[in-house]
Amino acid sequence: MDWTNLPTRKEVLKQLQELWQPAAATEKIAVAEAYGRVLASDALAAHDLPVVRASRMDGVAISSRLFADGFPDTSQWREGKEYVRADTGDDFDDAYDSVIAIESVTIDDSGAIAIEPGVSVTAGMNISPRGSKMAEGELLLPAKTKLTPCDLSVLVAGGITEVEVFRKPVVAFIPTGSELVPAGSRLQRGEIIDSNTILVRTMLEEMGAAPLCLPIVKDDPAAIDRALDEALQGADIVIINGGSSKGKEDYNTRALAKKGHLLCHGIAAAPGKPMSMAVIDGKLAINLPGPSIGAYYGLEWCIRWAVNQFIRQPMPKRKTVKAVLAEELIGHPGMEFLCKMWLEKTQDGYRTAQLPFRGAKMAETLVAPAQYISKLGLEGHKVGELLEIELLREEEDESWL
Repeated sequence: MDWTNLPTRKEVLKQLQELWQPAAATEKIAVAEAYGRVLASDALAAHDLPVVRASRMDGVAISSRLFADGFPDTSQWREGKEYVRADTGDDFDDAYDSVIAIESVTIDDSGAIAIEPGVSVTAGMNISPRGSKMAEGELLLPAKTKLTPCDLSVLVAGGITEVEVFRKPVVAFIPTGSELVPAGSRLQRGEIIDSNTILVRTMLEEMGAAPLCLPIVKDDPAAIDRALDEALQGADIVIINGGSSKGKEDYNTRALAKKGHLLCHGIAAAPGKPMSMAVIDGKLAINLPGPSIGAYYGLEWCIRWAVNQFIRQPMPKRKTVKAVLAEELIGHPGMEFLCKMWLEKTQDGYRTAQLPFRGAKMAETLVAPAQYISKLGLEGHKVGELLEIELLREEEDESWL
């Protein structure tokens, strides 16, 4: 395998966009289950709100005609005759056409009221007319909106109980490797815990996909072929993990090439440059490298892109901060390199430096609070340069700073 002149992430995604165009798949679900889902069609109000009219505030509803000849004597007024109570959002009898704020009214034990002098009363005062908050047929939320808690509240208020959303893509994950054993196993010599399955499953859930995690497959070409066939039957996107480089048991890329159109094997993005991808019967299949940091990077830029294509969403952008580089960052001119970064808060802002890559402890790299992707063609960055880095944890989580 020649690792020179590899396509860039941008080139690969452009090629993918041309060759893999998943059809829009939708489903109807209850609004109560729709948090985080993406609308597939416009959501229109099912009724007027208010349905007739409503008070804009807590107060008393009166008839403005009683004020036509000036301020009336209200000492003999009684609730249910000259006035009624009208709280915020309440409807009331059509005999009353104005609302006086409760702060301007005193009601005694007998029900008589006193209105503060100077209160001006006009027809329609402090009343929301029918449809003023929402009109039947009004566009509440456009298609492709990713639903938030506030969005769900608006939908329910508009009389909507079901929404059409884009179906979550089913993404199958096949961990491969004769050395792998399931999580919770007592390790024997030559064995490695399969920690990528939980990484992939939870990242897919966070992206808005439906993960389908399959059992570990040993390094056997026939077994890998069978697992790939099974995954392609039940999933929209398939991730196969491991066996992607130049080792003697690197069967996975060969399996992809045998079953479909292999787009590439090797990308100018590291760690994880040996990743490969193919389109098989209209479905996307990607082989991520086995090391967790390489798998993570492939998930970050490629799988996340694929999931968002499926649910018709743009790639999300993480919050960033600017930090002063505390140590020289060595560049990789022919490679976009994912650098996991430590972050230190100072009086003047932030300081940062790359965490070790090769030989580093797994917990140092995978759980880092920030990351930076080096640019193609750059030799590196000098101490004191200001870098814009992505936050992987909340800025307020100072236990990581």
